[in-house]
Amino acid sequence: MKFGVIIVTYNRLALLKECVSCVLSQTEPFSNICIVDNHSSDGTADWLKNLPASFQAETDSCTGPFFDICRLKENLGGAGGFAYGMKRLSATDCDWILIIDDDAMIAPDYIAELKKAILSHEYLAYSGTVTTKGAIDTSHRRFLKCPTFMFYEPVPEASYGTPSFEYDISTFCGLLVKASLVREIGLPKTEYFIWFDDTEYCMRFHSRSRILNVNTAVLNHRTAPPGDAPTVSWKNYYGFRNAIDIGKTYSRHPFLYMAYIIFNHLAHIVLDSLLALLGNQPAMRRYRAGIYKAVLKGLRQTPNGICKDYLPGSGKRI
Repeated sequence: MKFGVIIVTYNRLALLKECVSCVLSQTEPFSNICIVDNHSSDGTADWLKNLPASFQAETDSCTGPFFDICRLKENLGGAGGFAYGMKRLSATDCDWILIIDDDAMIAPDYIAELKKAILSHEYLAYSGTVTTKGAIDTSHRRFLKCPTFMFYEPVPEASYGTPSFEYDISTFCGLLVKASLVREIGLPKTEYFIWFDDTEYCMRFHSRSRILNVNTAVLNHRTAPPGDAPTVSWKNYYGFRNAIDIGKTYSRHPFLYMAYIIFNHLAHIVLDSLLALLGNQPAMRRYRAGIYKAVLKGLRQTPNGICKDYLPGSGKRI
């Protein structure tokens, strides 16, 4: 049984170094390591050029993993980066593909614990427990609670006290997918750019196989806890836009879903505009109302990659 891993990185060299160290420290080693650099400008490219050679020098061995270092000509976002890496790894002899960003630090026995589950179950996808600053982050493993309005609900924290649980929708943070499934259903939608590409991907296969979370496989997500994240940022535009595309495609009643979306977004525009006039976080309120307006304006269109009005790092992080 061979395991491959995709690491997508962008301008976070320090995190990437730690992530690669975790990947190389697995007790169940990877046979293939694919690192996709989303056109970083912080020295990542230079460091990656020397990575395969330095690893072989440190181990004094020719039996280590095969490194596939890919530098993209432009930033294609998480969706484009993952699609690029999954295409390459699915063409190898890997049986399973682990998907992570550069801020996902997998414990040394992460793959070993998932392998135990694979040998005793028949799921097409597995995952582990995501922690942030020592606490379980339940937002990464969710149930689809309402197939009409596409409401999701995090798996409750109590479920992590059991050996494992099955669920519907996972982020790409530590998701292990069978390579044959990738070849069958294709790649994540690159046109999403960022956010909800993982949700749409799980929707494509969750009727065939739910996902098994193995609670003893632990991942340290080196990011801010959900409660500490910015109230709104440029990423929200892609989140709203892509979530709507998923609803159009997978809702049991698309017309009802779209009616709900229009009402919901209009209500948020009115509320945020009113609160901004009253002096309640006016900058954030106006910025978020603008995102809702932009999403409604493009409601009839399908996602088309990066939007010039919401470039990475642009806008306010409030």
